[in-house]
Amino acid sequence: MAVTFALGVIMVVGGGLGFMRGNLVLMQTRSRLAQGVVFAAAGFMFVAGVGVHFTGSSNTAFLKGQMQRASQCELEGETEHPDARGGKSGVIGRHIVSCMNAAGFRWTATGSRCQDAPVATNGYCYEPSAWFDRAVVTAQLAFD
Repeated sequence: MAVTFALGVIMVVGGGLGFMRGNLVLMQTRSRLAQGVVFAAAGFMFVAGVGVHFTGSSNTAFLKGQMQRASQCELEGETEHPDARGGKSGVIGRHIVSCMNAAGFRWTATGSRCQDAPVATNGYCYEPSAWFDRAVVTAQLAFD
């Protein structure tokens, strides 16, 4: 994905330079700083658009995958410990937390949606261990 972003930025900057060189009015009326700002804004918009496309589509996991994984871990815990369902032993809760840790998520009760129900089955109480996934999930939560 990083290569796609870089290629897109190069294409936007290259295309913009070609267009501005072909149009003398734009080249004469804009300073180098203004041209740089325009190209930087165009590149940012391209990268942001591609990022929204990839993080919002159904073929990527991020927040939706995190919620699905929490449900899957709950199902595994209830399947492996059927006698602990509805009990106060906490066996299933510990199983869910360890399952989520193995899947690359760590428990954190600091999120606002986790504070409503800080239980192991709440997918909002976990955050991805990988920095990129965590950044995307944080952005998704801000707009969710």
